[in-house]
Parts: sequence; C-alpha cells; structure tokens
Amino acid sequence: MYQHLTRPALGTRALLAALCLTLAPLLAASEAASAREEGGAPAAPARYRLTWWGDPATTAALGWEQGGAAAEVRYEERARWLETGALTQRAPATPPRARGGAWWAHLTGLRPATAYQVQVVSADGAGPPLWFETAHDAPRPFRLIAGGDSRNHRAVRRAANRLVALSAPLAVLFGGDFTAQDTRGQWDKWFDDWQLSVGPTGRLTPLVPARGNHDSEETLTRAWGEALGRFYYAFNLGGAQARVYTLNSERPAGGEQQAWLAADLAAHPGARLKVAQYHKPMRPHTDMKVEGYDEYTHWAELFTTHALDLAVECDSHLMKVTAPLRYDPTGPDGFRRAAQGGTTFIGEGGWGAPLRSVSAAYPWTIKSGRINHIFLIDVQESGAYEARAVEVPREEELAAEGAAGGAAGGPSEDAGALEGHLKPWRGFVLRRAPNSAQPPAP
Repeated sequence: MYQHLTRPALGTRALLAALCLTLAPLLAASEAASAREEGGAPAAPARYRLTWWGDPATTAALGWEQGGAAAEVRYEERARWLETGALTQRAPATPPRARGGAWWAHLTGLRPATAYQVQVVSADGAGPPLWFETAHDAPRPFRLIAGGDSRNHRAVRRAANRLVALSAPLAVLFGGDFTAQDTRGQWDKWFDDWQLSVGPTGRLTPLVPARGNHDSEETLTRAWGEALGRFYYAFNLGGAQARVYTLNSERPAGGEQQAWLAADLAAHPGARLKVAQYHKPMRPHTDMKVEGYDEYTHWAELFTTHALDLAVECDSHLMKVTAPLRYDPTGPDGFRRAAQGGTTFIGEGGWGAPLRSVSAAYPWTIKSGRINHIFLIDVQESGAYEARAVEVPREEELAAEGAAGGAAGGPSEDAGALEGHLKPWRGFVLRRAPNSAQPPAP
C-alpha cells in the first residue's frame, strides 16, 4: 500500500491547521497577476512549480514568477523546521533569461526520502511556506500520477489538479498539450490553476513534463527550465526499483533520439520497472488521429527487446488500457498479446481537453472510455504495480467537500473522507508484476 514519506506527529496538528491559513497568497497572487494585463508577471513570488533536473533523490528545481529584481530560497529539513521554525539554508535564485520565464533555484545535496520546507524571499516580500519530498534511493512503495492534455476546459483541469493535492503522489508524469495556442496568457492561467495541486499544508508535487503537439520547446523551456534540453530524458526512482523515460514525439523518433533510448535501455538492464511517457500514441483509439508510425517504427521493438513494462500515451483525449503487448510486425496492428512480459499501453489524455469517442478498435484493448481522467500508479518495492483510471469529478464537488488544495485550506493530509474520488473507473484496476527478473536488493 502506498504511504506518504512523512506523517506529522499528532502534536503538530494544530500547527499544520494554522499553516493552511498562511497559504492564501498562492492563489491570491496568481489570480491578481491574471487580473492585470494578460501576460503580466506578479510582483511578489507566485505561480510555483517543482520539477527534477537531476537525481530526484538528491535534487529539486523550484520555479516561480515575480516582478522583482532579486530573490533567494530559504529551506530546511521539514522535521527540523517543525521543531525550530527556522530555515537555515540558502539557495540563490536565477532570474528568467527571457520575458515570460520563471525564476529558478536548483537545490542540490539533499537527503533522499526527506521532506524539505522552503520559502521564496524577494525584494517585494516573502512567499508562503511550502514543502516537498525528495524521492527515495532504495526500493519502497510510491505513487505516481500520469496523464496529459489539459489545454481547453479549465474547470476539468482545476479539478484534476485538486486530485493531485488530494492524492499526494511522489510525482506527476504529464504527457504534454498543456495549453491550446501556447501563448503566454494561456500559460499564466495554466500555472494559476496548477496552484490547486499544492496540498493544504503547502506540499508541492514535482511535475515531469513531456512535449505535446500544442507545446513548443521554447515555451516548455520557459515554463520548466533549460536543464531539460530536448525534452527526452530519464531518471531512476528507488535506485534500481524503477527507471522512468520521457520521450519527445514532436521530434523525430529515430536518429539521435532512438540512439539515446536504445543506449539508455541497454545501460539499465537491472531496473525492476521501466516506464515511458510521450504524447502521440502508436495506435490511437480514435479514428480522428493518425497512427504513430514514427513512434512505432523506432520505439516499439526497443520496448519489447528491453522489456519496458508500461507506456503512457496522450493526444487522443480518451481513456484506454491494453493487454501486455510485444512488437510483432505480422500481428494485429503491429503487436501481439504477450504470453509473459510485454508492454502495457495506457492513456490517452483527459486532463481537460475536448473528449473524443473511442472509435478505433483493437483486439488487445481491455478497457476504454470517453472520460476525463488521470491514472494513479502505485508501485511496490518489487516493481509490481497497480494502475487505475480515476474519472475527474466536477470541481464543485471537490471544493464543496473541502478538497480545495492550494490556498483555500482543506483536509489534513491523512484525511480519508475524499478517498471516494480516487476510486477506479468502473472498478477496474490493472495489476502487473514487473517484466524484470532481477532479485530484490539486499
């Protein structure tokens, strides 16, 4: 069973309840900026985001927007901060290189599986107290959220973001198409809405971005930092427990990207669970999208050769789960069901984009539907995992029941009253053992 990395002791409940009230600047600053001229930067720190540029167990990249000329990040291990109230460590902030970009502080030398309290302090004021958790460097249970395509309907997007705050995953794998036209004004609204993913006590969740067909690399770099390069990259979670790949289906799937993927997969044969995310599906489940011939031609065989367990696809604006598949050019639509092993494909994006009907049938599809959704992926120490599609409820339901996230307070982070919103769609839970036969770590 997935568990939070940190649970506050009972003696800290009053402190955490009071802390909820200090988070009001999160949405207030973001909404004030949006109320001004479109694309205007807030004066005080706002529009926070967290991602990984390096090892998730020892680093974290904190971004935000502000109009001032100077800032720094103050931080401390959360357990110590709860005892002393002091943030003793400092990290310099790098200003944006271009208009519309974010300020960044790259925190390094962190301890694995540790909660850190952070606060941005600028010439125009201090931001609210926030915190995050570093990833683990040895196997232990963890949760991911996966999904994408948030570009149109803000109410759905906001509700899905509230589910992030409610479920408190280790990270969000986001498969692209953040906005519709990729404009600065739309991105401002996107980050205003992303503040709802902040937990009621200020918990930040790292987002791992992939590029969609509505996203330019220039804009993604402004939003998520220059360290992500060409937007294909990989990292480990829990040492050899999992290797997570982000691929870029908006660049040629062959050539340099294919060579990098093949080399990295070959270099990590001991990963117990291998997961990939990318935007364009190889076999979309709607006839309104063309098949991903480039991705299939250059990646599908590598997935089978190197026993990739799970591929998360987006773009079609519907939900699907396949049986485990092996690359087979002579099989139905280029795949065949795997008697053992194989890659399971899930998707295909439902974070607020216009939904499409499931109009393309494949003999190896085991679940599909026209729903707004996210995927909850719970991973065990062995690399075995459960994945469930969670239908995104109406935002009004979450707000009325107190799952406000962000600035508006909400339930304590061990409250179970809203767990019903995380139930699997139609009761379906995908359960898989990992393809890897590696023995458990000593």
